[in-house]
Amino acid sequence: MRAQPTVVLPARQGEHRYEIHVGAGALRPLAGLARAHDRVAVVTCARVARTPVARRALAALRKTGRVAVLVMLPDGEKGKTLAQLERAAGKLLAEGLTRRSLVVSIGGGAVSDAAGFLAATFMRGLPWVAVPTTLLAMVDAALGGKTAVNLPRAKNAVGAFHPPSAVLADPRALDTLPERELRSGLGEVVKYALLEPALLGRVSASGAGRPSDELVAACMAAKLRVVEADPTERGQRALLNLGHTFGHGVEAAGRFSRYTHGESVALGLVFAFRLAAQLGRVGPLAVAEAEAAVAGAGLPTRLPPAQARRAAALMVHDKKRTASGLRWVLPRQVDGAGWTVEWGVEAGPLAVAAAVAELGS
Repeated sequence: MRAQPTVVLPARQGEHRYEIHVGAGALRPLAGLARAHDRVAVVTCARVARTPVARRALAALRKTGRVAVLVMLPDGEKGKTLAQLERAAGKLLAEGLTRRSLVVSIGGGAVSDAAGFLAATFMRGLPWVAVPTTLLAMVDAALGGKTAVNLPRAKNAVGAFHPPSAVLADPRALDTLPERELRSGLGEVVKYALLEPALLGRVSASGAGRPSDELVAACMAAKLRVVEADPTERGQRALLNLGHTFGHGVEAAGRFSRYTHGESVALGLVFAFRLAAQLGRVGPLAVAEAEAAVAGAGLPTRLPPAQARRAAALMVHDKKRTASGLRWVLPRQVDGAGWTVEWGVEAGPLAVAAAVAELGS
């Protein structure tokens, strides 16, 4: 029988090394990783656990005899709370997990964030493996070790850097995603294309459908390059927050349910390019290209005016703010129609207000 194709991407985060497996054979290392530990805690949610890829992962883990506890989180952002973290940690404690145990996350971005934070904090830190089942988790949440839960008024406000031991991504999981959830992941895919405009053509050709395994791997590699250069977000890694400051405000304005993360990031990307235009950093062509990429992925480019103003009010809680205010990740025109993206950019309140008004028009 022919081996299932898999791409292996090396990941480096400070002194920590791990591998990203992408493709139909990505789950092959899972049993071996489990056998290297005394017990395994699996963190997922009921909807994900019923999918084919999750069933294969759970079957492989159960064959090892190491699974001690299955933690079922509420779906989506409802599973990313301190109360759910406490409940999950109590289960791990009751089942006798030790510092020699392993946490395995099977799910989307919210599950990856919460399971990673559980691993970061239980017994002062357990190793963990991510099995991402959504596009958002594959190209973003499962990579780079940023783990977190939400507070009622701020997304990812309590968290820790805790890189995984491995990320095992089988893109066939994307075939079972609801259309809106797939599009949500495309928000992050578009972000990488706006960070690395060489990807724009491939992203545009993919449109609003399921991206190829090769495009998924290319986006993952783009993130890994930034993370390796700046493992704890002291500088260049802030580039990955393109679109996220306003985007997190959009999520909070919708009480983490009206807009998905990817829809919110997409709106944040449009906002970032419009704010850059207000500051004279880019011209209308760059704004049009960014909006076309967002719209081509089937994502929104405008908000109701009241929601735009609410998002702007809530983004002041963004964890990337400084004592002197928010700093922005914004494009800057270079060589005619091209652009680069910079972090730590200041923007006055009038420019921000004007960009908010444009987004809500």
